Amino acid sequence: MARRPTLPRTIPAVKLAGLLGALLALFCVVSAAPAGAAAPPPSAARCAAFAAHRSLPAVQSYDNRPGGVRVFAMQYKQEARNVVSYDSFRAKVECLIRRDVVPHLAHDRPNVVAFNEDIGLLTIGTGSRGARARAIIDGSARPNCSGQGAPCALIATLGALQSGYGKELGYYRTKFPALSPLSGVFVAATDVFVRGFMTTFSDLARRYHVYILGSSDQPDFRISTDPADISALADPDLPRPSSIAVARSEKVYNEAFMWAPRDVRADATPALRNLVLRNRKVPLTPVENEFQFSPGPATGPAAVENLRPYAIPGSKIKLGFATSLPAFTYGDPPRGVDPCSDTSLYYMRCLNRLGANLVMQDEANPGSWVGADGDGIEKWQPLSWMTSTYRSSSDPSVSFAYNVTPMMVGNLADLPFDGQSAITQRGLRGRGCHYVGNARFVDGEDRPDLRSYAGSKPRFLAVAPWVAPDARRSDLRAVGDKLAYGSGDKLENDYLETAIVADLPYPPDPSRAGCATRPPGTPRLRVSVRPRAVRLGRVARLTFTVRVPFEGRTRLVPRARVLFAGRRLRADRRGVVRVTVRVRRGGRRRVIATAAGALPGRAVLFVRRY
Repeated sequence: MARRPTLPRTIPAVKLAGLLGALLALFCVVSAAPAGAAAPPPSAARCAAFAAHRSLPAVQSYDNRPGGVRVFAMQYKQEARNVVSYDSFRAKVECLIRRDVVPHLAHDRPNVVAFNEDIGLLTIGTGSRGARARAIIDGSARPNCSGQGAPCALIATLGALQSGYGKELGYYRTKFPALSPLSGVFVAATDVFVRGFMTTFSDLARRYHVYILGSSDQPDFRISTDPADISALADPDLPRPSSIAVARSEKVYNEAFMWAPRDVRADATPALRNLVLRNRKVPLTPVENEFQFSPGPATGPAAVENLRPYAIPGSKIKLGFATSLPAFTYGDPPRGVDPCSDTSLYYMRCLNRLGANLVMQDEANPGSWVGADGDGIEKWQPLSWMTSTYRSSSDPSVSFAYNVTPMMVGNLADLPFDGQSAITQRGLRGRGCHYVGNARFVDGEDRPDLRSYAGSKPRFLAVAPWVAPDARRSDLRAVGDKLAYGSGDKLENDYLETAIVADLPYPPDPSRAGCATRPPGTPRLRVSVRPRAVRLGRVARLTFTVRVPFEGRTRLVPRARVLFAGRRLRADRRGVVRVTVRVRRGGRRRVIATAAGALPGRAVLFVRRY
């Protein structure tokens, strides 16, 4: 789940035991409960209840050229309330599909719905076994962390999950004497992952006739009808089942899966009948290695099969997974060395050799998006992120046509997950755009080797907005602090849930419009200034009022930002700014207003010399 070679800077150094506990808690998320394939879709009212507080319609970029797919990059917000049961997890996922996918489905090309790295991991907190963990995560039962700081709440989450799965852990220890005290809890939850995450995604792929993908940290499994397995492992909140998913070994993988619109094999368990692609993450981060997770194969024929892309029928797209850290892993193989000889060193170069033209970079990025990178050097994570999502579509040494990066957001107890989902396209031309805070290179803060990635870049086909509009990095960091667990601010855990919908024809069209960053119909702010003209050198009392179109009228925008004469001003609760200034330059002076969820508004103040 973590991607960088060191822990996020939000987690201080701790003793080894405490660190490992914190890391385990990082992976121990909240929940979900069972969903039969015939369950009716959730109602509009139920979907409204599941919507994240801060949501935007999908950013859209269409292109009717043939040969490709329509992709949906889902920026999912993790919340404990979404995963109280298997049914609630299924409802949350299906509601997002009905809101952001169904209205935009293509009828002349395959549809690919891309969820995030570790979206399935949330189901570990299902039902009564995960109730205490969910309470810690959502803040309703915060542990006493006075003087301890992060990751105190994550450690408490770990303890709650180990307690909830105590019976299952004991049973698996008799089967696997070498069961890890760290990754063992994921083995204990094997049946939950299959009933919750895998069955939900498999069913919804069939129901909506789409490809759907996501990942989880779990072991390989088999279906058992052994009464002893059922008695030891069955969900205590459900009627006794006739069969149960049982781990084949104590090995836990960070594994991505893609399900097809229809079954491809009749002899598999229902959750696997329409599975067409799977990929075990390699290389793993130090966090995952400390966890004693197992990497995917790095050498030999198994490594090649692990990376082999899937040719989507009805298109020319060959989709390959690069879950987080692998998308940063290029290496520099010596002349004559096959890049597939060691995928832990040359992952992206091997994926390129195997013919992938669409990189699916599913992401769960731990740490503040507007903070330091986990490498301990770069102080601005969005800039270092360019070395994955953007590099794959701009580096001339590889030939990927597209990169799709769906990001998971939301606090997992006191560990934030955040980012901006994006799609990049090779060869795209145009004005360019950038992640928040990347407008310019900052000496003393940014790594020198990342200088070329700063500024507006044309290869972005679409970028999801962040919680706040682009601004000075110090201002963005202040917003990040307010989003954090326990901040007490009204912005606490108020991350943006949205999606990107884009056609990806093949071959790609370099002349298409790029840099879609707002949903269609996004309103533009209106800013007025009174008086409209002032005299040069005189003291003037100015009033700026910020409004936004709404249902045929306009309404005031509280707390909007106003930029005037180099000053950054904040509107009051009525959307009004009053300021006294002495204007020292004549001519037309620009006034710019910004607010989340709207395009900037502009006005002009006339400064007369007489």
